Amino acid sequence: MGRSMSLAEPNAEAVLAEINGWDAYGKPLSSFNQLADDGSTACGCWIYCGSYADGVNQPARKKPGREQHWVAPEWGWAWPANRRILYNRASADPDGRPWSERKALVWWDGEDGRWTGHDVPDFIADRPPSYRPAEDATGVAAISGIDPFIMQADGKAWLFAPAGLVDGPLPAHYEPQESPVRNLLYGQQRNPVREIIVHPDDRFQPSGDQPGSAVFPYAATTYRLTEHHTAGGMSRFLPYLAELQPAFFCEVSPELAAERGLEHMGWATIITARNAIEARVLVTERVTPITVHGRTLHQIGLPYHWGPNGYTAGDAANELAHLALDPNVHIQEVKALACDIQPGRRPRGPALRQLVREYAERAGITGETGTELS
Repeated sequence: MGRSMSLAEPNAEAVLAEINGWDAYGKPLSSFNQLADDGSTACGCWIYCGSYADGVNQPARKKPGREQHWVAPEWGWAWPANRRILYNRASADPDGRPWSERKALVWWDGEDGRWTGHDVPDFIADRPPSYRPAEDATGVAAISGIDPFIMQADGKAWLFAPAGLVDGPLPAHYEPQESPVRNLLYGQQRNPVREIIVHPDDRFQPSGDQPGSAVFPYAATTYRLTEHHTAGGMSRFLPYLAELQPAFFCEVSPELAAERGLEHMGWATIITARNAIEARVLVTERVTPITVHGRTLHQIGLPYHWGPNGYTAGDAANELAHLALDPNVHIQEVKALACDIQPGRRPRGPALRQLVREYAERAGITGETGTELS
């Protein structure tokens, strides 16, 4: 117990080597194809297997473009297997010849009996273009020599998913559950098969050109920050990351700041029919106003991963969101929602609920608002 202990900084390259993996003799693996299920290999993540091939930090490579061909395989590293273009078998014709010599990626080498090229072939390496599977073939053996999309059961490109989707089969554009504009592409405003969870504290707002939609004239979008690792539960408790992102903020354009009297580094309150949150104001030209159907639409950027605990605490963007869910994977819409923004800090206690209630009343919101199929 009396022995002194010290903490050392982790070596990033050593971590990369562990993720890359080893064989039974401690030699770095070169490709995920070398992985075995008999305990003779170890790998932290199969898609990164090969990133430390030959004991070299492959992602750290920065060979100039003038010293290599146009695919630039020695500039960094790409998963899996340093392939730069997935399904690159499609760059060659059915006979294995590049459709374009100028843009050639891979081709069939008949003499060597293998696929080769500028890129790492994304195909069964020794499968010739002439290969045709037996009728009872299964798995990879069922992929013919002219079917490049090997992650699909039939090796073909899919224009749409043939089964398993609630909506479809072809994708269509719908506006979000709450949008400051009407759907200009289709008469259908929202996804008619979206999943709606109705709750007294989770009111939906009018959308498009419905009465009351002007109460929430702006579009908010959420995003992650480079300095936030995985999620706020980790980031806010790491002093290094908390120092890099010390406060919850909202990004607005200079035009929106002028329109609503927002001051850079000051406070703003963002309001929806569910809640109101406060954030420091970041006035930036990154969030550009857009023109939709002759109208200027301002956007508000809200980063994820703040909450009440940690070295840096703040309101959470999720508090503004509703529970209208994607019909297939049931993820709530948080990337686009209609809102309002006002200068200053939000109210506390009962006054906060009163503010939200006033907005809902001005917009004429009821328990039926936003639940329409149209």
